[in-house]
Amino acid sequence: MVKILGIAGSPRLNGNTAMLLDEALKGAKEAGATINKIVVCNREIYPCQACDDCRKEGECTIDDAMDKIYSLTTSSHGIILAAPVYFNSLNAQTKALIDRHQCMWARKALLGMDVTDPDTRQARRGLFLATAGADDPRAFDGAIKVVDMFFDVLDIKYYERLLFFRMDRKGAIKEHPTALRNAYAAGEHLVVEIERSLGEKKA
Repeated sequence: MVKILGIAGSPRLNGNTAMLLDEALKGAKEAGATINKIVVCNREIYPCQACDDCRKEGECTIDDAMDKIYSLTTSSHGIILAAPVYFNSLNAQTKALIDRHQCMWARKALLGMDVTDPDTRQARRGLFLATAGADDPRAFDGAIKVVDMFFDVLDIKYYERLLFFRMDRKGAIKEHPTALRNAYAAGEHLVVEIERSLGEKKA
């Protein structure tokens, strides 16, 4: 069965990106996937300390919630990351989680180790959901670059990005004519795409 991980990055519970994520996960579940969800602000996640310990064996030595999160980000077939844009980049809580994947980069780039299962690697896909208060779609440019790197380190190919600007007010996403519908459809189609890729591998 396809395993999908949802990452709710915003410190604002039940905010715009949280609603987008819930719809996408609902679509993924309806398509037959098993769902796990991380609410980042409810987890104890310390920032990367640049200690370089991970360069030795590819393991992070900070003792916090990331141990369990690593097992989910590396084993799930798909990741749906939902986060707001602050000052033209990802919010601090989401960025901390991503920065802590430096150990995965060390495994791949420095130590030549596998980060994910070679048998399912080609099927891994990612969906990025984001909102910004700004009027300019370019506000997402910095966040996109960060998520590109995050997905690449985890052997994830982009499936889709859904980016919504002028969303500063809590609940504004509900007034968008298609946003929640689009998120649901993206989650559903993500699972279909992963299943197709897994089927090609078996064939």
